Amino acid sequence: MARRRGAGPLWALGGAALGVCLAGVAGQLVEPSTAPPKPKPPPLTKETVVFWDMRLWHVVGIFSLFVLSIIITLCCVFNCRVPRTRKEIEARYLQRKAAKMYTDKLETVPPLNELTEVPGDDKKKKKKKDSVDTVAIKVEEDEKNEAKK
Repeated sequence: MARRRGAGPLWALGGAALGVCLAGVAGQLVEPSTAPPKPKPPPLTKETVVFWDMRLWHVVGIFSLFVLSIIITLCCVFNCRVPRTRKEIEARYLQRKAAKMYTDKLETVPPLNELTEVPGDDKKKKKKKDSVDTVAIKVEEDEKNEAKK
C-alpha cells in the first residue's frame, strides 16, 4: 500500500479540529439538576386580578367602552353614516352637485357695494381728478352720451 504524501498531517489537523468542536459542544450541555421543577404560573382566566384590584373582564370592558365611545364621537362629529340604499346614494350625489354649482355661481356674483347704488350719490363726485378711468367707466360714459344724443 502506497502512502500518499501530505495525508498524515491533514488527518492530524482534522482530528484536532473535531476534538475542539466536541469539547465546545460538551461545554454547552446542561447538567441535570436535583432541584424540584419550577411551578407553572396559574392559568389566565377572566377572574385573574390584573392591576388595581380589577379583574381581567373589568379591564377588557372598560377598554372596549372607551374605544366604542371614541368611535361614536368621531362618527357624530364627522357625520360618517354610510348610505344604505341606491336612492340615498343618488340623493347625496345630487346634493353635492347642487352645492358645487351654487358655490361656483356665488363666486361670479360681484360684491354688494358694486351692486347697490346710493340714491343721490353721484359717481363723478366720488371720482378724483388724479384717478385713472377704467375701460368700464369709459364705456358707461360713452353709452350715456349716445343715449343723450
